[in-house]
Amino acid sequence: MRINANISSSLEDYLEAIADLIDANGHAHSKELAERLQVKMPSVTNALQALAARDLIEYRSHQPVVLTAAGAQAAAVIRKRHQCLCRFFEEVLELSYEEADATACKVEHDINENVLRKLIVLTDMLTADEDAAAVRSKLHKVFAEMPETNPVQELISLNDLQEEQSGVIAYIGTALKGSKKFADMGLVPGAKITLEGRAPLGDLLRIRLLDSMISLRGSDAAFILLKDVE
Repeated sequence: MRINANISSSLEDYLEAIADLIDANGHAHSKELAERLQVKMPSVTNALQALAARDLIEYRSHQPVVLTAAGAQAAAVIRKRHQCLCRFFEEVLELSYEEADATACKVEHDINENVLRKLIVLTDMLTADEDAAAVRSKLHKVFAEMPETNPVQELISLNDLQEEQSGVIAYIGTALKGSKKFADMGLVPGAKITLEGRAPLGDLLRIRLLDSMISLRGSDAAFILLKDVE
């Protein structure tokens, strides 16, 4: 939910950073903002001018940035929203502080205020309510047993495989007709296949699956996506 219809998510980040720097150091300079937000000085200058034009800060070149009363109020709302989200991600979803903080930064600009209020209630219940102790225990166990996620792999269509290349079936499109027939042939997720060749004429591919050879139309092969291509 926007603090102000005229404030973009980027400007909200600047307001939040200004308030954080003032709390930590007693001041907020342009150079400090550039370092904190990892942006270049011209971008900082443009953002500060935009905030000043909205009467949210007092900004003079080579002087510390000062929040106006309206700017301090807006920054307080933004920071509170970030803290609530960070607490949910860290205490309920058991993310590391770094991941919780980074995720909150991405979500905080667009979350609906009603959803945020309900997340706060949920967080309070799951972290402090005695009746939720069993749920907390079960969530902790489930999270602990979840496998680590692998980096996202690029998937390619079987139809785009080069001759003698192999790959593991990762996904078969639901639009593929006769999927049961292909499953009976062994073309299922997890199966490793190799493209032996293509027919000189027509649309047929020769696929090796274990010790079997399968002929497959290219139009059907387009629905089969592969990973670990080599």
